[in-house]
Amino acid sequence: MVSKKGTLTNLKKSPYGRENYDSALEREYMVELERDPGVKTWTKRHGIKIPYKFLGFIKHYLPDFFVEYKDGSKEIHETKGLPLLLWLSTKIKGETAEEFCKEQGWKYKLITKGSLAFYGKV
Repeated sequence: MVSKKGTLTNLKKSPYGRENYDSALEREYMVELERDPGVKTWTKRHGIKIPYKFLGFIKHYLPDFFVEYKDGSKEIHETKGLPLLLWLSTKIKGETAEEFCKEQGWKYKLITKGSLAFYGKV
């Protein structure tokens, strides 16, 4: 996967109007969130820290996106490409985030699409 960092500006659905991305996949997904007519707001600057246990240590998982839809539903979205999808830590973070979201009445989504991001055309 192409590692590409930067900032998107002039965003209409982010409360900040600009958001940083850490990969081409994140950037591509931010554009998708902006275009999704069902999305009310989204941000990477949500302040959510989910504690999880990995190899006997307590760590904190910071999800990529917090998304609120026009119907009032809320979700945490995490973008992951290969090889990170295969890592044990990714699996544990996802399971912990699903439980956290269930407690909040939210949903958790793992976003793995984004062929443009994988081939460096974003």
